[in-house]
Amino acid sequence: MNPPQSIGILAPNRTQECVRALQEFAEECADYGLNAYEIGPHSSAVSAMGEPDLLLCFGGDGTMLSQAAEAARKGIVLAGVNLGHLGFLSACSRDEIHLLADALANGTFQVEERTMLQATRTGITGEERPVHSHIALNELALMRAQSGRMIDVDVQVNGELLNRYHSDGVLVATPTGSTAYSLAAGGPLVWPTANVLCITPICPHSLTIRTVVLPDDVVITMQPRERRGRASESTIFSLDGRSTHDIALNEALTIRKAAEPLRLLTLPSSDYSARLRAKLGW
Repeated sequence: MNPPQSIGILAPNRTQECVRALQEFAEECADYGLNAYEIGPHSSAVSAMGEPDLLLCFGGDGTMLSQAAEAARKGIVLAGVNLGHLGFLSACSRDEIHLLADALANGTFQVEERTMLQATRTGITGEERPVHSHIALNELALMRAQSGRMIDVDVQVNGELLNRYHSDGVLVATPTGSTAYSLAAGGPLVWPTANVLCITPICPHSLTIRTVVLPDDVVITMQPRERRGRASESTIFSLDGRSTHDIALNEALTIRKAAEPLRLLTLPSSDYSARLRAKLGW
């Protein structure tokens, strides 16, 4: 790989650890002659200095998720220095900053393409209309707005009914998202570069209901249904647990693989098996 011509740095949470990590990376960049600049905490990946080749986030997976949609749309490579808890998306830990700088300077890093989800909402008249930021890296989850309530959801795959789920909700997850909400809901671990999508029910009201793994070229439709006359209860859907939107009973969500993948930076020493063992305590 060619070394990045410009590196935009995003560090929204200025803890002491973060400040020290930023200082160390700045020193490494100076030694290697890398062009790096900071982006304000409330800015997007595009700054006054233009679009960087690489957007480097200092923080946890949440920081990277906040930038994933825009990075994918603009083709910007996304990377992270993990200062959080799990750090499944990060390229390196706080102690590996020197390895990251060396890989960037020498072009020895790798870029993986990660599947993104694109969702459109279909109204009562049948027209599809995209809604702002309806792109997700991990998952899209459809659930009842009121906690403690179950939801009925009809799920179709390529126009054919898969199941009517009676559950707390249903989510569609990417391979990257298999270690997030889907895993907590009982879904399988999926290798992050696999070409599949997972439909995972959230606390289903049946012991026989399990995750379904599908090829990622399918079109999935989810439509909330009235449950026992509770037509007045609202339903919501969320993307990566970050943005939440209302959806009516006469509307449906159409979910498919997005045209633009996320380009995620990894180090040459990266071993996903080792990461699973470390993060999940195997």
